[in-house]
Amino acid sequence: MDYVPAAMLWLLTLIRIPTATDKERASVLRATFFAAVACTLFIPAVYNAVDPLLGGHNRVGLILVLTIIAGFWQFHTATILAVFTDQARRRHHLLRGRLGSAVASTCVVVGFSTSQVAETNQNLPIAYGNQPGMQLFLWVGSAFIIWVCADVAQNCLRFLPKMRGASFKSGVSCFAAGCILMALALTNRLVLGLIEESPTHASPFVSGLNWSFPILETMAVLLVSIGLMLPRFRESTHKLRRSIRSRWLMVLLTPVWRRSSTERKYLLRNRWTPLLDPVAGHTLAHLHRRVIEIRDCQLRGMTLLPRDRILVNQAEQLLQGR
Repeated sequence: MDYVPAAMLWLLTLIRIPTATDKERASVLRATFFAAVACTLFIPAVYNAVDPLLGGHNRVGLILVLTIIAGFWQFHTATILAVFTDQARRRHHLLRGRLGSAVASTCVVVGFSTSQVAETNQNLPIAYGNQPGMQLFLWVGSAFIIWVCADVAQNCLRFLPKMRGASFKSGVSCFAAGCILMALALTNRLVLGLIEESPTHASPFVSGLNWSFPILETMAVLLVSIGLMLPRFRESTHKLRRSIRSRWLMVLLTPVWRRSSTERKYLLRNRWTPLLDPVAGHTLAHLHRRVIEIRDCQLRGMTLLPRDRILVNQAEQLLQGR
């Protein structure tokens, strides 16, 4: 189960690569990338293999926590950009996120630097939680992530009634639910750390915490991933349908388009290469050119058959987004 969250986040990162240059959406890509790196490093086999490469002393644990903080900061940024249109409110909330991530990262680095963590252990806060520096490492980092999860979930649910589109609403709801589960998973770790420090603790309760954590973590990542993918999936399927329909219309319009280019001798001499337009890229641009050429020849006196007129009208409606 350790590999499921990492795989989902890497898949989501790959899907969102085309948004890298979009200022309004690039923060989601950065967030999924940092989260994917963190989930990958949290896999026990990966953690134990990477730490010696970094010189040991659980340095990979420090990198893991810093990437988690960076990922949640970017998730917070993405939510603020999505739900707030007022620039003043945007700047205020974005500043809070930047300050929070800077303070949390500084405290995590200071706490780690002042702790003795020589032996590699994936459960770093639990194994060394009795040290003051590790307490700072644990509680400040956890507080920041829980705050981000609560703030993101609150903003998503607050603006949910104003959103349009069933897929977009479903995506936001899944994202908010994932943030809530992530906060619960982190609380699970904090409670477990407190219990492990106590000399007397109920073993069944500890077993329940250990058993529920991977489930909470996996469900949280799955819901966040689904929430981010649903609007994107609808957009992709819409583009795919338009592409298929435009290619098919180009095929159906080929006879009248060939007749217009040969009878009137108005178009370019080499007209066989555009016969490949239905299987080439930029389908809407090719369809638009084909419609213009047919309409131009129609104005010059060429008569369209009823079927051809219907096809040209359908192509024009598709180009207008209908």
